Amino acid sequence: IVTALLQGVAGAAALAAAVPALATPSLPYPTYSVGPQADGSIVMSTNQIITPAGTLVKLGTPTRGKAIALNPNPSAHNAAVLEMGASFSIQIIDLISGQILQSFSPAGDTSGSFLGIAYSADGTKLLFSQDSSHVTVANVDPTTGLVSGGTQVALPSPKDIGNAYPGGIAVSANGTTAYVALNANNTLGVIDLTKAQPKLVREIKVGNVPNSIVLSGNRAYVSNEGGRVAKSGDFTDLSDGTPIVSDPKTDSASTGTVSVVNLETLKVESNIKVGLHPTGMTLVNGLLYVANTYSDTVSVVDTTSNKVVRTINVGIPLPDTFGAEPTSVAVNGSTLYVTLFTVNAVAVVDLSDPKKNSVLGYIPTASTPSTIAFDQDRNQLVVSNNKGIGTDSITVTNEYKDTAYNSHPDTGTVNYIPVPSLTQLADYTAQVWQNNHWDLTENVQVGKKYVNPHATPVAIPEHIGEPSLIKHVFLIVKENRTFDQLFGGVTTANGNASLAVFGPYTPNQHAFLQRFATLDNVYAPSRQSADGHPWIVCGISDYADESQSPDWIRSYPGGNGYDEMINTPRGFLWDAATAQGLTVKLYGEWSGSQNINGNYSWSDWYAYSQYLEGKTTTNPTTITPTTDTETSTTPSVIALLDPHYPSFNTGIPDQYRVDYWLPIFNNQETNHTLPALTVIWLPDDHTSGYSTGFPIPTAAQADNDLALGRIVQAITKSPDWATSAIFVEEDDAQDGVDHVDGHRQPVQIISPYAVQSNGAGDHTTYTSASIDRTIEQILGLTPMTEFDLVASPMRTAFVNTPVNIAPYTVLPPTIALNTFPTATADSKSATGKLKTAWNQASNEMFKAKFDKADAVDENFLNHVIWYSTTGFTRPYPGENTVLMPSELKAAGRSEEIED
Repeated sequence: IVTALLQGVAGAAALAAAVPALATPSLPYPTYSVGPQADGSIVMSTNQIITPAGTLVKLGTPTRGKAIALNPNPSAHNAAVLEMGASFSIQIIDLISGQILQSFSPAGDTSGSFLGIAYSADGTKLLFSQDSSHVTVANVDPTTGLVSGGTQVALPSPKDIGNAYPGGIAVSANGTTAYVALNANNTLGVIDLTKAQPKLVREIKVGNVPNSIVLSGNRAYVSNEGGRVAKSGDFTDLSDGTPIVSDPKTDSASTGTVSVVNLETLKVESNIKVGLHPTGMTLVNGLLYVANTYSDTVSVVDTTSNKVVRTINVGIPLPDTFGAEPTSVAVNGSTLYVTLFTVNAVAVVDLSDPKKNSVLGYIPTASTPSTIAFDQDRNQLVVSNNKGIGTDSITVTNEYKDTAYNSHPDTGTVNYIPVPSLTQLADYTAQVWQNNHWDLTENVQVGKKYVNPHATPVAIPEHIGEPSLIKHVFLIVKENRTFDQLFGGVTTANGNASLAVFGPYTPNQHAFLQRFATLDNVYAPSRQSADGHPWIVCGISDYADESQSPDWIRSYPGGNGYDEMINTPRGFLWDAATAQGLTVKLYGEWSGSQNINGNYSWSDWYAYSQYLEGKTTTNPTTITPTTDTETSTTPSVIALLDPHYPSFNTGIPDQYRVDYWLPIFNNQETNHTLPALTVIWLPDDHTSGYSTGFPIPTAAQADNDLALGRIVQAITKSPDWATSAIFVEEDDAQDGVDHVDGHRQPVQIISPYAVQSNGAGDHTTYTSASIDRTIEQILGLTPMTEFDLVASPMRTAFVNTPVNIAPYTVLPPTIALNTFPTATADSKSATGKLKTAWNQASNEMFKAKFDKADAVDENFLNHVIWYSTTGFTRPYPGENTVLMPSELKAAGRSEEIED
């Protein structure tokens, strides 16, 4: 809001008071599907609704809109957008018409980065970061604003890591020098622009994980998302090889700093303490505004003293709620605009009274707004949106005409938003409340004052803290399946049978459907494992989405928890349980193997499992229950982790995982020590592609199904079955397609208190956050973030009086679990050649990667899964022929593939 508008802000208080009074309240139990709605809104896989204000520019599919820079040349009236995951690095867009004027990549390098795009002051140069360890310097036409040239400046990579991961960029006022935040190097890079070939001439050590840069005279201000450099005695955890000073309770970054660099001496003068995960910054009239992503605040620094003079709370407007996640700031007059990444909105803040924290309201954007700029000439906000309008569909082959989706192809966007009047801002604010479901009063009523001390125990209590009939919760996390892949052929569900490639190989999961309800409208908000596991156990995944996805240059988090920066100050689901004095046991989740090695094959582990099951009389291997040792860098996990249950490793069958777990479970039953919360990772439905010595995808899925069936059988035959609930979900749905949305997952709830409707469809819209909230409602746990706070417990899936408590009897697999790829007799036929080529490519792609989640190209894996499950005869959805691996690579659809 411009200064002139703020002269009439006397009604701001009235505006704030009017916000919750919504004309169209949110539905606690909607049945809409993810995607475009009839009213023009779009439902995201988080169950948030987006209604972008202003003009929406679609950048294409797939791409993420990472950062925006306005051309300072007024005659050009355009902006440059830095992207990631696209077939180009940047796009030039017209700020008036919204037309895309140019898509540009230098020297065939299509990489972008998470941040880093800036014009020189005179508008003749455009610089942008590329996560191929380059900064590109391009020439800008003064009339059209189009770019040409594209000189790439090579950047040194940190030792043993492999990529400098450049981020924020700033150019000196005289245009002779550029500065770049080298995110993985923990340095500020200095680039000499005076030479015909620009060159990096120096690196200056700053804080950890530098993000953004702002210049002020002879100083550079660098936001350090990972905070200060560790000192002796600090508790630390690693992110991409860097020790991050961390809170030992939550294992999240406990400091955030801005380094002040003297550009004459090229040394750090001081480090300013700000909030957690400081990211975007802007400097106006001597005041530096810093977005603190994990503190939900903005720090205001007086650059004359380099002291924080004000901290502005831009958090969720609900009591004690985490997760607004500010990422970028812009100032015009006495108004501050802040992108709230996980709210899908811009917060509008009145700066006129420094004693007040005046958030005037919110402006809706597309999904996950990453950066913002104020276009003075047109009096509008320009916002780049990371996920934009969500995933787009792909066209299914001619033989099977329908629509199919995958979790990867996001459609990034840019919003042009005219500065709203106060009346318009009030309407926008009400819309943002609805879009985020902050108006679901019953859901957000969390705390002791809402607890009825005389409440009668029910399956799902009315309020968190009231008694539940369920005392033991099992959360079983599987890998990467869409709903249609497993259940597309179920007639009571919204499925597409032509996509149900694993249907015949999951008899146990189908048997659960014959007894319990079919939940056919549940979504994983995640794209892949790196954000999927955090969504489940942390209730949010901003760092993975904003700074990492989709290129994943820094260390990969996922279920092994290999990057400290993913962890939030609110901790994990198990922390919420132990805070209530409850017992917890973790099997595989958030851990990694200390000593996994190549001494044993999948067949060795399978043979050992057969011995443990009594199917052979002697152990044919030297494997023992302690052969695999697991650990974690997160203290709260170490205390709860079983040290020998294997985490992610597709070289170990899920049968062994169950064989290891069963005696422990039986002992817990005997000694009456069954935990309140048990988390089990069953990862082998990830598959190993079509690799020699590993089960083919259908056999891997059958292994996973049998393991799940055996776990359910054991629980249902135990004394504690009468007070138990089992939740089965995927960490993501990335390795397949679905006709509704690529995030739709096959969730199942198994309990005496679960609705037993003989497979009748439950079409209620739920997400992973709904599962978390249901567990929290049962066990009395405090929600972790805004997502599980507003999520409705899955009441439609439960009853208070059990109808059938009979135990479950596991069904045998429909394919031998040790079915491997084999040389075909018709190796010279077209099908035989395809099998051979994909087997060889799979061997190469998976080499030494079987214990690393998502270590291979997902599009390659999706293709080999599809081809192998359809006999190498059906084209992949969206394609007209069955491709050779080399053809997939040549088409630009996958990387690192060789025949």
